[in-house]
Amino acid sequence: MKKFTFRFGKLQKVRERGEETALLRLSLAQTDLAREQKILAALLGEVRDSGSQLSELLKQGSDVSMLCNADTFRRAVTTAARQQRGSVGKAAAALAEKQDEYRKAHQKAEVIRKLRERQQVDHRRATLRDEQKQLDEIGARKARAGRGL
Repeated sequence: MKKFTFRFGKLQKVRERGEETALLRLSLAQTDLAREQKILAALLGEVRDSGSQLSELLKQGSDVSMLCNADTFRRAVTTAARQQRGSVGKAAAALAEKQDEYRKAHQKAEVIRKLRERQQVDHRRATLRDEQKQLDEIGARKARAGRGL
């Protein structure tokens, strides 16, 4: 029986490495997005807390300098949160791009894998057909030899 050889083995390895690289980039983009979202959540919590703190200071009748400091802090945190929303948007866009890259790399690798599978099945069929021919020939020889006795 002849051994199966795949002519595009090197191409398959290259495409599978490309798929693995794209998957790694995708996971890094997912990590980046999660980190940016975590930072945004923390900042939004700070905005909420600073607003509550400012309200408490107003209720307590605190002096103007404390109110100004609390308001300045609240504005700074609000600005940081607004900027962080932009960072989250960029990270989400990068993630979408990496998902598309991975999908394309996966499709390219999958085509080669399917081609290999199809060629292996064809090789098995051809091998079985050849073996069956050989068995049929052996059977025919024995039948002829048995009749000739």
